[in-house]
Amino acid sequence: MPRSILFAILFAPLALAGQHSQDLTISWGGMGLRGDVGPTWGAPSQGPSWALGYRYQGHPHYALRLLGERGEFSASDVQSGRADREARGITVRTQTQSFWALGEVTFLPLRIPSFRFQHSPYLFGGIGVTQYNPQGQYQGEWLDLRPLGTEGQGLEGSGTTLYGTRAVSVPLGLGWRAHLGPWLTAQAEAQWTWIQSDYVDDVSGNYADVSALREARGDAAAYFADPTARGITGYARGQSNQNDGLIRVNVGLGLHLEKFWETCAAFLN
Repeated sequence: MPRSILFAILFAPLALAGQHSQDLTISWGGMGLRGDVGPTWGAPSQGPSWALGYRYQGHPHYALRLLGERGEFSASDVQSGRADREARGITVRTQTQSFWALGEVTFLPLRIPSFRFQHSPYLFGGIGVTQYNPQGQYQGEWLDLRPLGTEGQGLEGSGTTLYGTRAVSVPLGLGWRAHLGPWLTAQAEAQWTWIQSDYVDDVSGNYADVSALREARGDAAAYFADPTARGITGYARGQSNQNDGLIRVNVGLGLHLEKFWETCAAFLN
């Protein structure tokens, strides 16, 4: 197959998009929890995150984005600064994976396609899905907490089942983006994400009967249910009326796909 035909098949449909700008961006930073464990408000230094995103801009002020993110945070009641949480003594580590569709509005108009320096602050928001896997450390080993049912989920007579590990999530944030030239973009963002689950940190409801939990699921389950051995079955362990949220702060670098396609066209021809 001639190279010109190969190029037409692979790149022409995108090149015909007209006055549009498309970027591929990788970003990295930190994330923190706003939940039932640790400080009331999370700090981004609680764990790392990175994301890969595609951005399509067809208007000087508006753009659409697809974003996939992986992150991890840790939270501990010992660092909460609250007497009630310090007495509870829970520590959790959670790994998350998210995929979002986002809309973006820039304050300043951005020329498209962009081959010269320009910049603007912007707002963004959207919807997607977040998967989470809370873990706890027991005898030097990190164990998945969901199968242990630390609040008695799934035990006979509990009337509850093990919680899910995926939930709808709604991100909203503020950022700043600079188009550095024909090849690169740079960005910085702060994002708040509402998650439609209260189990991102494995804590939501009431203390379970530790003896029954030990008999059904072993010593590790009993330990994670009540790490400080308070022995207060039936009392509140978390705040079931409030879902969890995540804070994310990141910086990123992007590649202008128009320049990439232009370079590929020159190479193939």
